[in-house]
Amino acid sequence: MIARLTRAAILILCATTGTGVQAGAQDVWLQKAHDARRTGQSQSFGMQRVDSAASWRYTAEAAFELNIGATVDEDGVYFGSWGLLRSDTSGLDVRFWNKSDGKLYGLDRHTGVERWAPNPLDLVARCYERDGRDRTSTDLLFCGLFNDYHVTFYNGTVEGQAALDQARGTMYVGRGDGKLYAIDANDGSTAWRFETYNPLDPTDPDGGGELIAAPLLAPDGTVYVGTWGEGPYETNAFYAVNPDGTERWRYPTDSSLASRTFASPALSPDGNTVYQATYFGEPSTLPGRLYALDASAPDSAADADRLKWELELSFDGDPLFATTLAVGSDGTVFVGGLVSSGALVRPLVAAVSDGGATGSFQWSPPEVIFADGAQYVQGIALREPAGTTEKVYVSTANAGTALNNAKEEGALYALDPATGAVLYSYDPSDDIAAAVGGLTSPAISVDGILYFGVRGRFGNDARNGFYFAVRDLGDRFEYLWSYEADGHVEWAHPAIGPDGGVYAGSGVQDENLRSPTYPDGEIPAGTSPFFYGFKGPTATNIGAEGHLGPGTDADLGYFRAPYPNPARDATRLEYIGSSMSVAHQIDGVEASVSIYDILGRRVSGSGSTQASGYNARRISNRDEMEVSVAGLAPGLYFMRVGIRRGTRVRTDTFSVAVVR
Repeated sequence: MIARLTRAAILILCATTGTGVQAGAQDVWLQKAHDARRTGQSQSFGMQRVDSAASWRYTAEAAFELNIGATVDEDGVYFGSWGLLRSDTSGLDVRFWNKSDGKLYGLDRHTGVERWAPNPLDLVARCYERDGRDRTSTDLLFCGLFNDYHVTFYNGTVEGQAALDQARGTMYVGRGDGKLYAIDANDGSTAWRFETYNPLDPTDPDGGGELIAAPLLAPDGTVYVGTWGEGPYETNAFYAVNPDGTERWRYPTDSSLASRTFASPALSPDGNTVYQATYFGEPSTLPGRLYALDASAPDSAADADRLKWELELSFDGDPLFATTLAVGSDGTVFVGGLVSSGALVRPLVAAVSDGGATGSFQWSPPEVIFADGAQYVQGIALREPAGTTEKVYVSTANAGTALNNAKEEGALYALDPATGAVLYSYDPSDDIAAAVGGLTSPAISVDGILYFGVRGRFGNDARNGFYFAVRDLGDRFEYLWSYEADGHVEWAHPAIGPDGGVYAGSGVQDENLRSPTYPDGEIPAGTSPFFYGFKGPTATNIGAEGHLGPGTDADLGYFRAPYPNPARDATRLEYIGSSMSVAHQIDGVEASVSIYDILGRRVSGSGSTQASGYNARRISNRDEMEVSVAGLAPGLYFMRVGIRRGTRVRTDTFSVAVVR
């Protein structure tokens, strides 16, 4: 079941609020960039290298593009696809071709085997007639270019990364048809749909706009999502949706935002403010804006009361079209995007509230310019090893290529969050010459390993994409490993699983494959991209002989998460024995505890101690171990607990915060 917590692997303590992760639960990747602030910071130890024997690859038949990131829980990994344009076999004309082939997938995280059949969500017509919008032409391009019907390629695609509500066993995902879908994560079935709308004509099926940005799941179960209006009939708005699929509120209430939503929204650390950044409006020279909306205001609040402040994203006449954002531990909002003018300004800003109706820039262009004229920010991640934002990581693509969809020669940057100063950077082509293209948003392990994708190249000089792992050494990035994808890597941000595994998808090399129509069910050559589950050793199990991994050899028993947590002088680990007979329970059970810092360095260890209290009178078979942390500096640490009976060993890893 989706809400069940497995006993082994890594358990976390969430050191800050607003992340959407609960203390004491396994660290899972619940939504885009891991959490509600979009930090990209996992509490799992990272893979040191790829173990090809343990890794797996899944073929997504006729999916064309797996261009969004994955969501990962204890048991599964979930992602969506674009799909292909299918022709209607009923004999209807081109106006009724459908785009129903974009699907949502759920795989077993350990094996890559389908947990349930891919869900195609709803049938979506390519074009349909409404209120004088019909035309006599059946030309597909006219359908799209002149908006006489409900069209656009995105109509049936699954675009935004899913958000998983473990408490309800429900996954939320947006689609190009303007609907937010609630999916039962256990069987993949659709529980309900929320349809966005034009308040001036709520029955207009064109009126809601498309859901391209990933939904945001708040700790109280509210789902936030913004729309991308395409053509004259669709609107741009921001929605708060209840867990039962009813609307909480819409901003703006009665009109349309001037700008579209491409960047996924993010939540403030206290959960009271939700941030939305927009892409561009009409005309396209209108810059994006950053909106701070009051999430704690009554659902009936007027727009003026809902809006805390807003900020135009423009610098010396150069508009920024926002593509991504993240919120720091102190509430600073980092916004990245696209500068279309060609000016060599940094497409990244940090914004804060000034206490009034407008925000202000903590720092912005042109203090520092990215190397090689980087003009497109693909992703942002925040390094927070002890709950405080220490670095901002930014992935880019170079100037002059963002608008023609090439996005070549990207790089990874480490920035000072207080000033925006570039501390150091990494170009993947320096280590792997074939690795060219813009970089996806990074994912960060707790011990400072960053994972990202490198796009590759289309056209005559086509290049495959790559997945990379580098370690932050404090003053530079160190290359660890790379893996060449079969195809390119678009916006598929890697996700980190509770075992340190890395999960990401790819796309096919030939972009022309999306234009033709194909009979329903046909799997044309070259249209099936891959989804990868990379497995490998982490700092917690390298050299640990007999490590069994999650969910195996349950008769050894297990330890529950440490308490108190945070701890000052000591914390306790409660041992829960096996279901074997009492005679076997008292036979040679040993436990050992070692403590590591966030870089994976051992700082303390109690050695091996005989567990006590296992006798016929203690039928619950429970015992406690007290672990001293009195000599440790404040911060986040990890306890590796080994349980041994004879030659068999099981290891679990827990996190604990030390305070003074």
